[in-house]
Amino acid sequence: MSVPLRTEHLQERIREIRAYVERIQRYTALSDEAFFADERNLYTVEHLLLRCIEAAASICSHIMARIARSAPSSYVDCFEGLREAGVIDDEVAAQLMRAARFRNMLVHHYWNVDERQVLQIARRHAEDFIRFTDQIVYWQKQREREE
Repeated sequence: MSVPLRTEHLQERIREIRAYVERIQRYTALSDEAFFADERNLYTVEHLLLRCIEAAASICSHIMARIARSAPSSYVDCFEGLREAGVIDDEVAAQLMRAARFRNMLVHHYWNVDERQVLQIARRHAEDFIRFTDQIVYWQKQREREE
């Protein structure tokens, strides 16, 4: 028997991710010229991406602690664990694992991060976090039906 999920915790992180993605999309809708004209845009998007990754990792860690009764050693391992457990699909897991590696670059090697790469990642992959939350909601509903 698995330990119950704290659904309020999951729901709050999901709401946060969706709000962060909405904000990211507002910034990334700017032209490159407009985006880079104000350095605060880049810093804001970087920060919002970090918040998305942290919130997704919080969801991941919570679920893994409940279903696998283990603490993954890294964010990458955590998303791989969700994939192995059938909580998220291969594609979303791969994208979130890449996001976790990108987070490590932003946090630990920020001087090596290309500003244009940040914008491109935000434009191409912010939606990955929405797909992640959709799959978490779907998995949670399936789990509730089975209990």
